[in-house]
Amino acid sequence: MFTSQNLTLLCINGDVQTREKNTLFMRKNELRVFTANNTIRAYDLYQTHKIDLIIIDIPLPDENGLDFIRHLRQLEIDTPVIITTASTDKEILIDAINLDISRYLIKPFDNTELLDAIQVTAKKLFNVHGSTFLKLHHGFSYDTINKSVNRPDGSIIHLSKKEYLLLELLLENKRKIIPYETIESTIWHSSTMSIDTLRTLVRAIRKKTYPGIIINNNAIGYKIDF
Repeated sequence: MFTSQNLTLLCINGDVQTREKNTLFMRKNELRVFTANNTIRAYDLYQTHKIDLIIIDIPLPDENGLDFIRHLRQLEIDTPVIITTASTDKEILIDAINLDISRYLIKPFDNTELLDAIQVTAKKLFNVHGSTFLKLHHGFSYDTINKSVNRPDGSIIHLSKKEYLLLELLLENKRKIIPYETIESTIWHSSTMSIDTLRTLVRAIRKKTYPGIIINNNAIGYKIDF
């Protein structure tokens, strides 16, 4: 039985029987599973739930599974992915590797192979990232994998790139005041950052989470309420 972590999986497969069979098996192994038969439904689930791992078939009713993952990667979402396919085409394999796919299961595969792929992917996930959640106050937490914030009710808050970069910078230096100059060089790089632009960014994070999450300190910089 797979119990090392309480993972939430998103299983995307257009074949009803296969999807139901795999889902039943994974739930018996104490995995939380959401299912979708197309990428529109999958993206909706991804937007509204915390997803730790994606299992996706390449042929789907509305889109190629690799195109869906490509879209996520373009959004800088690096959620681990297990691909399932009957194809052994080398070009497809190379495309999957370039999208940083965790495992590639060739059909037909049995339950043991599926569970092994999930376990190996999960171990890599937690070895690299450790705990994927950093606790904040008021029941909020930051998801280091999906670059999002989890609300106390379990729903998720998606962040823009600058929002999560600022949050991560402050979390990595908890209890320290990060000067404006450091924030500018880290997040804006070669671009120019105005104080008003930074304040707007901080207000956006506070609005999405809670008012006191980021604190201004004596016109020097910011620190996180952590």
